[in-house]
Amino acid sequence: MMIKRTLVPNKGELGILLVALAYLPGIASADWLTTLNQWGSNIRLGLYTLAGTLGLICLIWSGAQWLIARSTGDRSHTFMDYLEQVGVLLVVGGSVLLGTAAWQVFGTGVPG
Repeated sequence: MMIKRTLVPNKGELGILLVALAYLPGIASADWLTTLNQWGSNIRLGLYTLAGTLGLICLIWSGAQWLIARSTGDRSHTFMDYLEQVGVLLVVGGSVLLGTAAWQVFGTGVPG
């Protein structure tokens, strides 16, 4: 009696394949973790740069609206609106800072 076979490996064969792949020199070395950590650091730095740039653009835009409203005399955008925008940016920046601090303490297990 013939056993019907397919090209899809069963669980035992898949386990043997994974163990064999784990022993390959390129995969067994921990150098790939350094690469992933570097990518993570670059992405984090890019997100900080993007958040800071967008925050600065929003603050400049709010300041420009305030100056235009002052020059035209229509009071559509006041100094309090500008301060409100500063407050929003402080809250967003603080949350990013707290998230980073929490990740350093709880995410990596190494504070600092």
